[in-house]
Amino acid sequence: MHSFATIEEFARFDTVTYYTVRGEDAILSETDDFFRRIEKEAAYGNQLEHLLFWLENIGNDKKGAAFDLFRQERNCIALPPKRRFLDAAIDLRLYCHWVSKNVVILFNGGIKTAKIAQDCPNVSRHFYNAQSWTKQLMEIGIEADGSEITNKEDLYIKY
Repeated sequence: MHSFATIEEFARFDTVTYYTVRGEDAILSETDDFFRRIEKEAAYGNQLEHLLFWLENIGNDKKGAAFDLFRQERNCIALPPKRRFLDAAIDLRLYCHWVSKNVVILFNGGIKTAKIAQDCPNVSRHFYNAQSWTKQLMEIGIEADGSEITNKEDLYIKY
């Protein structure tokens, strides 16, 4: 028997609203779990600050969440932005689903230690979950009005 997850608001900025996924019995959303785990990794504090900077910067940019800023990760996308936008390499990956320039759904991620996500013990599970959830959300269809998802109540995905 599968459990299900719903979509809920995570953070609202001037232009972009970030949403996240929460399992029906989960205490934390997927994105809250990501931040809680990474905050415990002192060596990655600076990288976490960069990731938070990008979330806020994209969220407040008048152009919104430009798709080309995100890393293409098969069906889904990831932050931090592509290497060409960064001053230094960042090993953190936060997997996402791009809905529009005003709506992005954040999932989970971790510290990427292998060249490809599928080979990394830290992020492979989150990578595969993001692939599945993105596919399910695309099949259901997300309706948005500006930075609001208008059919959140209909967005149940297998968790």
